[in-house]
Amino acid sequence: MAILFAIAGAFPYSASAQVQKVQQIVKIEKDTLRMYVGQEDSLRAYAYPSARVFYWDNRVSIPVVASIAPPHSTNPYDSVYIVKAWKPGKTVIVVRVNEVAARCIVVVTPKIYVDSLRLKRDTIRLRTGDTASVTARIFPYNASDKKLGWTTVGGARVLGTTDSVTRVIAAADADTSLLIVGALDESGKRDTCVIITRRIPVERLTLNHDTIRINVNKTDTLRASIFPLNATDQRVKWTVASGAIKALAVDSIGQAAELIGATVADTALVVAEAADGRRDSCVVITIDPNHHPNAAVEVDETIAVHGVDGGVMVHIDRPVRLEIYTLTGALAHRESLTPGDRFVPLRRGLYIVAIDRTRRKILVQ
Repeated sequence: MAILFAIAGAFPYSASAQVQKVQQIVKIEKDTLRMYVGQEDSLRAYAYPSARVFYWDNRVSIPVVASIAPPHSTNPYDSVYIVKAWKPGKTVIVVRVNEVAARCIVVVTPKIYVDSLRLKRDTIRLRTGDTASVTARIFPYNASDKKLGWTTVGGARVLGTTDSVTRVIAAADADTSLLIVGALDESGKRDTCVIITRRIPVERLTLNHDTIRINVNKTDTLRASIFPLNATDQRVKWTVASGAIKALAVDSIGQAAELIGATVADTALVVAEAADGRRDSCVVITIDPNHHPNAAVEVDETIAVHGVDGGVMVHIDRPVRLEIYTLTGALAHRESLTPGDRFVPLRRGLYIVAIDRTRRKILVQ
C-alpha cells in the first residue's frame, strides 16, 4: 500500500486536470449579404467544435428589412437559414452556439429591373450537326436579377447556358428556328435570333464491289460508303433492278446489305441509292458450282465497254448481241454487233450493258 501512495505522489496532476477546455468558435460564411427587394438567399454558419444546435435571430426593425426562416422540412436549429429581403435598408442577423455569437449585416437595395436585352447575333447559319454560342447583353449592367431563360421554336435546340451565354445545336434537317431569350425578373424583356439550318447533301455514294460472285443459295455482304461523312441523311435504299437474288439491309440506316444468291445461275444488278438521290450499283453473279462449266455465268474480260459523254462505247473482236437495260430492267437498246468499235447514244444515268454472258454496269454522264 505504501508503494502505491509513493507512485501516486510522483504524478501530482490527474488526467482530468490535464484536459484543457477548447474555445468555441462560430462564423457565418458572409460578413455582409447584399440583396435586392424580393430576393431570397441563404446563409450558412460554421462551428468549431462542431455543433448540432444553432440559434438564429435578426434585429427587429420597422418596417421589416429582411426576415429569416429555416429551410423547408428541416429543424429550426439548422446551420443553414433562408433570408428574404422585403424593404430597402440594413439589418443584422445573428447566430449563437453555446453563448458564442457571429453576425452578418444584410443590405437590401431597391430592385433594378432589366430595361432591355440584346443578342449579339440576329441570324445564325448552321449545317446539320453544328453548334454555335450566342451571347446576350443585359441593360442596365447593374440590373438586380440577371438570370435569363432560353427557348427555341423549331428544330434547333438549346444545349446549355452559362450566365448570359447559351449554346445551340442545329436542327436535324433543313429548318428555320427561332431562339428566344427572356429576362426572368418579371420585366418581360426579351430578344430573338433566327437559326437557319441547311442540310449537307450526299455528294457521292460508292459500293465496295463492282462485281460479286456468289454460289447458289449462299450469302455475301455489300457495303455502301457515303461522302461526305457528315452528310445529313445517311440512309441507303437497296433494290434489285434485275435478276433473282435478294438484297436485305442489315440495319435501319442500310449502309450494308446482305446478298442472298439465286437458286440457279443468274446475273443480277443491285442498286444502292442515297436519300439525296446519289446511286451506285453492283453486278451480282450467282454461280452453280454443280452445273456444267459452259453454262456458268461468266464475265468476258476481253470485251471493252465504257461510258463516255452522251452514251456507251463498245469494242468487240467477234460478232455479238448487245443489249442495254436501265436500272429498272427496261430494255433501252438492242442490236447485233460486228467486230470493231460501236458508240451507242444514251441519256444520262446508270445502265447494264449485256454482251452475250457478260454484264457491265455503266454510268453515262
